[in-house]
Parts: sequence; C-alpha cells; structure tokens
Amino acid sequence: MKKLFTFGALALASLAHAQTPPAFGSYLKMFSADSLWNSRPVNPVFGTYQIPDTTFNPTVASGAWSTGIFQAQDTNKEMIVYPRGTNTGVWDPDGEKMLATVRIPHWPANTQGATGADGHADIVDSTENKVYSFSQLSMDASGKWSAQQIAWSPLNGTGWGDPAHYFQGARAAGVPTSAGMIRVDEVNDGKALFEHALAMSLDYTALTPAPNQFIYPATSGDATDPQKANSGQIAEGTRMMLPASFDLKPITDLRLLKVATTLKTYGAYVVDRNYNTPFVIYVENGATWGSLPADQLQKIQHALRPVVSQDGHINGNGVARVPESEVNLLSMRGTWAPNYVANKNDKLGVYDTFQQALTWDTTAGFMSQTNFSMRDVNVVKGAGPNAPKRYKLSVAATGGASLQMTIWVAGANRKTTAVLSNAGSEIIAWPDGATISMLAQKPAGGKATLSARLVELPPGQ
Repeated sequence: MKKLFTFGALALASLAHAQTPPAFGSYLKMFSADSLWNSRPVNPVFGTYQIPDTTFNPTVASGAWSTGIFQAQDTNKEMIVYPRGTNTGVWDPDGEKMLATVRIPHWPANTQGATGADGHADIVDSTENKVYSFSQLSMDASGKWSAQQIAWSPLNGTGWGDPAHYFQGARAAGVPTSAGMIRVDEVNDGKALFEHALAMSLDYTALTPAPNQFIYPATSGDATDPQKANSGQIAEGTRMMLPASFDLKPITDLRLLKVATTLKTYGAYVVDRNYNTPFVIYVENGATWGSLPADQLQKIQHALRPVVSQDGHINGNGVARVPESEVNLLSMRGTWAPNYVANKNDKLGVYDTFQQALTWDTTAGFMSQTNFSMRDVNVVKGAGPNAPKRYKLSVAATGGASLQMTIWVAGANRKTTAVLSNAGSEIIAWPDGATISMLAQKPAGGKATLSARLVELPPGQ
C-alpha cells in the first residue's frame, strides 16, 4: 500500500514551491493565466444530467492509460520519430496528412510512452514554446522511436484548439494529453485543491452522439465506435462540476477530498472517451497515488453536473478573465496543387504544422500553387467566417512569397483580393454562401514561408 501523507507534512515538504510559484506558460504551470484550464467559472449554472453507472467504478488514476509529461532541456539532442509498423506515416491531425518522419528538436532522455494501447506521452519544450503530444509512442530494441500520431500546442497559449489550428494534442477533444493533468508536483504540495480544471473522460453511455459530440472550447470529439456509439447527453468540451451544495464531509480520503474541492471550484473538462468507466480523472505518471474508496468516488459521480452557463471566469491571476480576441479562422492546410511551376525540378511548397505555414525549399524558378480544398476554413463547425460580418485578411511571409484569396458565390461575381505580400492586409465583407480558394506564389530563390490570418472585425469597423 502506498503511504498517505497529511496536508501538514506536505506543506513542509513543498515550502520551496510555495515561495516561488511557477510562472504560467511553463513546464509546471502550463498555458496562460487566461486559459480556461487555469480559470474558474463565476456563478455556474448546472444542467440536470447525471453520469450513468457502468460496469466499473469511477476512478482518479495514473498508469497505463494516463501519460508522462517530460521536460525538454536545451542540452537534449534532437530525435527523429518514425511511423509505427507498416503505417505510411505519423498522423498529423492538424495538417490532416501523414508525415514521413517527425523531428523533435529536444528529446528528454527519460521519455517513454504509457504502457496502455494509447501509448500517450507529452514533451514540454519551453525553448520552442511547444507541448508535443504523442499517441502510441514507443522505442524498439535498436533505440528507434515511432508513433501513431503527433500534435502540438503553444505552451503559453489557451490549451485548446482554435479554428485555424484546430487539433493541438492527442486527446479526442483536440488538446494535449497533459492538459488538466494532476501533476506529480501538485499531489503533495499541501494545498487544499489543484489550481486548475482537471481532465476527465467518460464512457460512451454518457457522451453525446454526432453531430453534437463536442462544444466550445473543444474543437473535436469522439463520435462513433465500431461497436458502441455515444448514447448520452454530455459533449466533449463540457465542464463538469460539483455544485456548491455538495457536502464534502463524507469524503474522508485526503487525496479525493482535494479532487472534490477542485471539482467544486474549477471542475473538470470532458476531453476523451473511455470504456466502461463512469469517469476517469487523470494523474501524471510517476505521481505518488493509489486506489481511492469506491463509495466516495460514486458519491462524486452521482453529484457531478454539466455547466451550461456562467457569469464569466476568474483567471489564474485572480482577476476577470479576458476571452480570446482576434481568433484566427484561416489555416494553410489542405491540398496545394501546382498552378504554374517554371522549373519542373523544383519541389512544391507543403504545409508545416509546426510553423503553421506553407513552406518552400530553395527553387530555381517562379512557382504558384492553388488550394481549393476548403480545409483551410470551416473545419470547426459554427466558427465562421459568416455573412454579413467583416473580416481582416493579413499575410506574414518570408522569401518574397505572397497570397491572393478568391471568394466564390454561386450565381454572383467572384471577389479577388489584391496580391498580398508580407504585412499586407485587406478588409473583406463576407458574402452569404461563399467558398474560397487561395493562390500562393513564390519567386525563384531561397527558402520561403507563407501564413495568413482571417480575423473577425468588431462591429462598426
């Protein structure tokens, strides 16, 4: 049996942490102070739906189905990650394509995938400002690393996807596996609660079926299964909480009391699906943890309710949270077909998720490429762009690259923007029923990159 410590002893052990709290956007305190992970709702209003009972008891656990969170150092060497087995590549869900290999610039020596079939592992690299999130990560006997999937999130960002970079981790909700995790350093820090929302998965009997399988702030979600489709009423992205009236006195296990106190204050976001467990709350692998009393877990399960609204949020700095503004709606992902290639030996530009840009190597001649895929916008349902709102298209480019957008409306004249080079922009009044295409151009010469932002303007602008 693992030894349980009192909060008094824990407070002494964690005095150094209390004196020098980690900064937001760091390995120990991931994401910004305004991230919804680090913010608590004000006056939450609850729905009535209750998480159903299943075959097993709910759990709060580390282990095979959780993940390790590994801190990269500048001194760590780079690592090339290869596809698993006979896979044609490592799946990049943001770019929606298979990558032949993935280069990680700093690879911690203690990295390992969890032993469950999901094989989760996250690497936090402060220098690169990235959280790399893997699924089915493993190393073979020769020291070669392989993975089924990789995605990444800005370490100092929101910890959630956005309409442009909509898949930012290995969880089904499009977030890093480490987001909301009970961390090793938090377990015995002497505090009464974890100072962030927790990460939770639910069984299919609790999750909402398609097409409503996720809601904001999630940008993706589990919808179907070869054998079991969702049949409940909770969408991924929902914040689950214990109401203020929940009596903590019956929660006598000190670890579970800390979890329950957190659930009353921050709640837990539903970010994934499990099998036959009412809920799972995830603890970082390597933490001093252990089994919890089933009857007390069931009390929490039956009292948890979905948050349907709130009067704003208090952020991690204890002040009113400022919601994200100027959210980008445009990605450079999709199929960039050749339009004109002066030198047939030049390689076409490709989308790079780590740069969030269309990228070219050196070319001998001028090149232009067209994207008709519509995977650059409207990936996240309801995000826009929508008529009759106005939007600002702005371009960031290197190496002389440029972008031109054409907006198509059936039965009406098309609208084409100017050719926009680095720092160029144009205001667009969005028409109803519009689709778009994009033309990217690169002059002969050295490497180049091209990215763009499409941001809704405030009313009146």
